[in-house]
Amino acid sequence: MGDENLAMKATDPWIEIREISKRIGDSKEASPKDVERLRKLVAATPGALGEEFSGSESIRTQLVEKISYGASRAVILAEGDKLKKDLGYATAPPLEQLLIDHILLVRLRLAHVENAYNRQIVSQSVSLQVGAYWDNLLTSNQARFLRAIETLARVRRLSRNTPALQINIAREGGKQVNVQGKG
Repeated sequence: MGDENLAMKATDPWIEIREISKRIGDSKEASPKDVERLRKLVAATPGALGEEFSGSESIRTQLVEKISYGASRAVILAEGDKLKKDLGYATAPPLEQLLIDHILLVRLRLAHVENAYNRQIVSQSVSLQVGAYWDNLLTSNQARFLRAIETLARVRRLSRNTPALQINIAREGGKQVNVQGKG
């Protein structure tokens, strides 16, 4: 590798990020060295986590690819993008962004279970055991979705009503850590 390539990488980590990402994506078994280097580059590069790398986005994309195809995939992705925007993701604090990511993910899971439930239960007669399984699965996914929404609403209400949100965390050995943020 020439000196000018090394100088370019030193000033623009995006080049190396893209090269390693492509190498990892093209291989069935990613090199642990590549994974660790990419991890360090992404963590040290401003904007990398928000722009190109998001674990939550990656998981959602994999789920959408599994549960849909064609036009329905485009619609599901567009609905997710719109909901993310409507929930104020871009301007939300990090804790709220995590909760919004979770809402989007459990919403996809719920839609998938709803679809499977309809295929299994609505169109045919099923045994009581199969019906109970699908009903429990649907109920638990609905509960997760509602809990995620309620948690976001609660966090937003708390941060709006308190001038400074403080979280006390007890660590091993009885030491207490206070984390305080502006509300």
